[in-house]
Amino acid sequence: MADTVDINELGRSIDPKSLSDEQLLATLGTALRDGDPADVDPSLFARLVKGASKQQLATVMASDVRGPVLAAIFGRMSEFYSSKGAGGNRQVVHWHIKDGDVVDSFETVLHGGTCTVTEGTSEEPRTALTMPGTEFLKIVTNNANPVTLFMTRKLKVAGDVGFATALQKMFQIPSA
Repeated sequence: MADTVDINELGRSIDPKSLSDEQLLATLGTALRDGDPADVDPSLFARLVKGASKQQLATVMASDVRGPVLAAIFGRMSEFYSSKGAGGNRQVVHWHIKDGDVVDSFETVLHGGTCTVTEGTSEEPRTALTMPGTEFLKIVTNNANPVTLFMTRKLKVAGDVGFATALQKMFQIPSA
């Protein structure tokens, strides 16, 4: 096998568990740093996350590929926003992806049928979500139930818990 392959081809045809951590990191790194993240098929990325082991996902989130992965996900989040259930008021959500001492924070503003994403946080949120990187990858690829993660304390919610529950309906999350 070549050192790197196209991420969409990887998602289509290769069982991620057959790859070493290094091969998976090289593939994701090449696709997200050298390619255009908009070219990554979200359903194939979801399949990749679904097929990867928890250890592989943890390795990705502990590597220098973490930043490009998060940037690609949050950079495309507005594409999957559906204002169903959002109401007309401006809603701010903070996302904190926390692994040990490493915390990446993003802010989404849902207003007027649009979703605007920025890195970092500046406004008071209606709700704030904090979770490990592995759980975040599973949630945004529809490979984990946020309610289950909340009940098992893998997802922490501050602020309006009811609104946090409704977030899942506001995004058309691609599935594997």
